[in-house]
Amino acid sequence: MAHLELPRAQVDFVGDIAEMSDDPDPLIRMHYASYQTKVIGFFKVDLDISRRIPHLAAGTFGIRGVLVGGQYQGHGYGTAMLNALPDYLRETYPGANEFWLSVDAHNHAARQCYEKAGWVQIGPDRDGRCGKENVMRLSLEE
Repeated sequence: MAHLELPRAQVDFVGDIAEMSDDPDPLIRMHYASYQTKVIGFFKVDLDISRRIPHLAAGTFGIRGVLVGGQYQGHGYGTAMLNALPDYLRETYPGANEFWLSVDAHNHAARQCYEKAGWVQIGPDRDGRCGKENVMRLSLEE
């Protein structure tokens, strides 16, 4: 993952790549997105996102740290990753019927990508790294 680049403007939203990938939290599972033989991005599954979004029940599944390397942005990889996510999550976490995340309220591009992939904004907002974050839900029920 050392080859992944992160535009400076995105560091404010997600932190740096080393910080994200070295998460010691035992309830975090790293997942990688690849194209051909290269890792182009990653995301984390939080097995208890209620620690970050307190109004959710304990043990609620969530997504954190969605990232596509800067050198791969603008080529449709992020869209493809988010579109493939529901099937991947159903297969990898068969007991989960929904996932939650929060996205910075000022990160309009990310929020639009999530919405296109089926995520729905459901309040209340939370305070995050850069200010207000919108809370979003993805239903895995078919």
